[in-house]
Amino acid sequence: MALSVILTSLTVYAYTVSNPSRVLQEFKFRGEAKAVVAVVRADRSNVSAALREAFELLDLENLIKPGSRVMVKPNVVRLQEPPDTIHPGTVEALVELLKSMGASEVVVAEGSGEGSTMENFDALGYSEMASKTGIELLDLNFGELVNVTIPNGRAFKTMMLHKRLFEVDVFISLACMKTHSDAVVTLGLKNLIGIAPGSVYGIPKGALHEADSRLGGTYMAAPITDLAKARPINLTIIDGIVAMEGLGPHRGTPVDMGVIIVGEDPVATDSIAELIMGFDPRLVPTTKMAAGDGLGVCDPAYIEVRGVKVEEVFKPFSAASSDHQKFQIVTRENYILYESRTSLLTASAILWVLTAILTVLRFKFRE
Repeated sequence: MALSVILTSLTVYAYTVSNPSRVLQEFKFRGEAKAVVAVVRADRSNVSAALREAFELLDLENLIKPGSRVMVKPNVVRLQEPPDTIHPGTVEALVELLKSMGASEVVVAEGSGEGSTMENFDALGYSEMASKTGIELLDLNFGELVNVTIPNGRAFKTMMLHKRLFEVDVFISLACMKTHSDAVVTLGLKNLIGIAPGSVYGIPKGALHEADSRLGGTYMAAPITDLAKARPINLTIIDGIVAMEGLGPHRGTPVDMGVIIVGEDPVATDSIAELIMGFDPRLVPTTKMAAGDGLGVCDPAYIEVRGVKVEEVFKPFSAASSDHQKFQIVTRENYILYESRTSLLTASAILWVLTAILTVLRFKFRE
């Protein structure tokens, strides 16, 4: 009887509290679009088609014009295979798409947080990709730097950044979809940590963490927001074909998500990715702060999603820290209950039948 009651309670909980349709109701688009984000299905065999579909959904011909000079900033934080880093196949597909739209120059630039950027590029297949596509690879950790004033800077009032960042027409943040031990999640905005030159801020970028600590700790939201002000993102692309949950950004568990998320509003794009991952973007420190500083929209109620609906790809991630669960709308554990609801219902029914049979037998024996 006790087991039946417990299992029935879990079943009711699974069908109600963990139900995506219910938990996502609060975030439903209200029809007043302040930003637009495309979500498309993708796998490693159709990246080119998926990116093209997302670009068409967003009408990005107005952003990528013939003659445009474009910089793509992938997430290559260290020498580790995807999903820790961006798959070179995604970069290649993006480069070819940009060229087909008339981009006159495409440079792929990163400032790795561990090891040598160029050595990481070599080992991960980027150099081969660059040779094949005829594009330039650039190490943002070293080179000619310029001093940039940050309006209403939080962690920094000025920052030294690579000059080439400001010599392009379009700056694209090409990010992984991962949880993060410090920043809760690492998406398009967090990807900007790589533009802070290691020659100034250290390798790894210790000066950024120290600045955040001096503020009492903002989950790295302050330095990330400062970087987004210093070098605004023109287009965010989040590769969620295979994502990472749990002990991200390096020691987490791969998650087959099969999505690519694209948007011109960097806050809105990250926010939709966070929502899909089971986080409330209005609470996640980086998107909350960036929205508060006027860098974009973090409330999904005002973000139009084109392509695949959020509820169709919604899959709450395991957080990198138990402290980060306060930013989640549904924990991974609760979602597992929801996924198991049919099995729980069946098991509950069987237990109640057994309970009834045992109860009848007990009374018969007593007689």
